[in-house]
Amino acid sequence: MSNNSNDKDILALETISELKNYNNYTFKIIEDSISGKKVLDFGSGYGVFSQYIQNKGFDVEALEINETAIKESRSRGINTFSNINDLNEKYDTVVSLNVLEHVKDDTVLMNQMKSLLSKNGYLILYLPASNFIWSQMDDDVNHLRRYSKKDLKQKLESLNFEIVFIRYVDFIGWAVLVIFKFLRVKPKFNKKLLIFYDKVFFRLLKYLDILFQKIIGKNLFVIAKSKE
Repeated sequence: MSNNSNDKDILALETISELKNYNNYTFKIIEDSISGKKVLDFGSGYGVFSQYIQNKGFDVEALEINETAIKESRSRGINTFSNINDLNEKYDTVVSLNVLEHVKDDTVLMNQMKSLLSKNGYLILYLPASNFIWSQMDDDVNHLRRYSKKDLKQKLESLNFEIVFIRYVDFIGWAVLVIFKFLRVKPKFNKKLLIFYDKVFFRLLKYLDILFQKIIGKNLFVIAKSKE
């Protein structure tokens, strides 16, 4: 991985960790969907989500490859691994937030997640949605794709997962990016701008998700059950 790519990753991780309203909202959705007590945060970043659910009483471990992120995660008291081969346990639930869009072969990674699940365990994914809103920001944080419901369901079902639940999240974020698109504004990944969005727009308009969760949003949230 190049230094430039690593710098992009760190900027994104730092920014995401500071989006307090967004994180509290999405973390609660995910927390309410976790099955069992033993949880793996796959691609845990700075450990913000791991710390959140650990404080809620879950038995959490994390997997992360970015060295800076690993140190930050461990500083939060999270048992964080850097190599998947060091994971010797099976988990009731594997959670992965905004990871698969960064890898070339996402089905290989989904299959790895599946191998870490206990019998009839659950996989929870949170991913960017809608290619229609692809922008400079996606390029800035090394996204390779945004997902559609159809594509994601097909990939999971091909790996013998059963889709339990799927919905869109962050309609207002999607709407803002659509407006930018029609105004021919090319938004770049900007830490201050995203924190402003979190404090003002998302905090006030997040409840629009209730109306649009089955229609469209900036992200997809899916719960899938391993059939094996």
